[in-house]
Amino acid sequence: MSKRPTRRQTLLLTITVLLLITLPALMLLPAGLIWLWQTNLIYPWLATLILLTLTGYLIALWMQRRLTPDKPPASSDQSEALQSPVTPPSDNWSPQELAAWQEVLKLAQSSDKNILGSWTLLQQSARQVIEQVARHYHPDHKDPVWNFTLPEALLLSERVSQQLRLVLLDQVPAAHMIQVGQILRLWEYREGSMKLYRGATMAYRLVRLINPLSALLAEARDRILGIAFDETSDYLQQRGVRIWIEEIGRAAIDLYSGRLQVDSVQLSNLAASDSMTQPPAGPVQVLIAGQVNTGKSSLANALLKDTQAAVDLLPMTADSRRYRLSQDDETLAVLIDSPGIDNDAALKRLAAQCADVDCILWVIAANRADREMDFRALEMIRDWFRDNPRRSMPPLLLVVSHIDRLSPAREWSPPYDLIARTQPKAIAIYEALQQIAQDLKVPDTDLLPVRLDQGPDGYNINLLWALLQERLELAKKGRSQRLQLLARKSDWRKLLQQARGTGRLIKNVLKR
Repeated sequence: MSKRPTRRQTLLLTITVLLLITLPALMLLPAGLIWLWQTNLIYPWLATLILLTLTGYLIALWMQRRLTPDKPPASSDQSEALQSPVTPPSDNWSPQELAAWQEVLKLAQSSDKNILGSWTLLQQSARQVIEQVARHYHPDHKDPVWNFTLPEALLLSERVSQQLRLVLLDQVPAAHMIQVGQILRLWEYREGSMKLYRGATMAYRLVRLINPLSALLAEARDRILGIAFDETSDYLQQRGVRIWIEEIGRAAIDLYSGRLQVDSVQLSNLAASDSMTQPPAGPVQVLIAGQVNTGKSSLANALLKDTQAAVDLLPMTADSRRYRLSQDDETLAVLIDSPGIDNDAALKRLAAQCADVDCILWVIAANRADREMDFRALEMIRDWFRDNPRRSMPPLLLVVSHIDRLSPAREWSPPYDLIARTQPKAIAIYEALQQIAQDLKVPDTDLLPVRLDQGPDGYNINLLWALLQERLELAKKGRSQRLQLLARKSDWRKLLQQARGTGRLIKNVLKR
């Protein structure tokens, strides 16, 4: 059995074959030069060659300047650039996580595109991102990089592997057909292949000089295409670096924010729970709040389409009442009808409810001017969420009740056009809304005038439903954050289950 040729022998044989094929064309070059010398045309040919070469070079230089984009001047304000990341942030991120994401984007903006060519530089940039995110979440920790558990690290590795697999299958052609062994063999041949390619390219360019005009045009074309390719390659490199930094930052945020501490089964069980116990874990929690005698329970009645809420008992109700808001046998939310706000003790009770709230319906009477308590309560809610950056501020809708009692009190002929304002009642409603927006420092788009004493058929109740459903969608972000924090609390039952598992393991080992 004959021996297979070695890699060196194969390379030499390939070069010999290429030389034999190109030798006849190469022999034409000295023959043409000898003919030009004998016919005294060598000097005109050289002059023509120099002129055409210089012309082509000037054209290529002009095209290079035209194709090279002007670099914008550096700006200290990077806010516009940071608003358009290559990969968007997660929809369920809290303000604390979004702040960490902004730091990641700053690193992505300042990273050098050339790090893609070095695995060492890629590792260094990844470590820089991880350290930055770790310090964001644990600024007082001596070594924040290692502030995570082993199960979290394993889960992160699993998620990154799954995401990488999906990217390869979706964006890399024939990724499902290429074997790892084939990639390794191509990598082994890379140096010899590049030398052979450069040698063949040089030989081709020499042969092309037989026709100087054609060679000149080809060189100019290659130069222009090379410029365009370089610009495209530069853009792709910059984009690739940003994707690398942002994906590393995204994974680090999930790791150090504690999101990976939550078991998916545990989170699903919490989300499926819709019990009325305290604290409720499942559906979106909608807080109905406001001062006493503003129509909070009437609002619950209008939404529930029955008389479950005891209107006559308010403001004497001591505890919040909860009602399941359903539509087509589907639970949309849990309405929390809270006691009226009338003193500092009531404000403290309201503060205790902030951790269980995903959306807020604040009821305020249009015919009452005493709005200081409303302003203090809303400021207290905003302060609570500012002090707890792991939770986003819930969407807010201010329901303006008792509009029928505005002057003129006897006039009631809806609907009212608050834009044209041709009726005295419409003018009074508009002015009341503007004054409420000014007193509470809220945008007037968050205000909705309604009449609640007519139940589900009251004025603007249909519009109230539409606006509430929009806010319920926005509230799902806060609900997700609330469930995450609720699931991270110490679960003694889980510790007991783990202890039982350890006992079973020891028992099985002793039996062997």
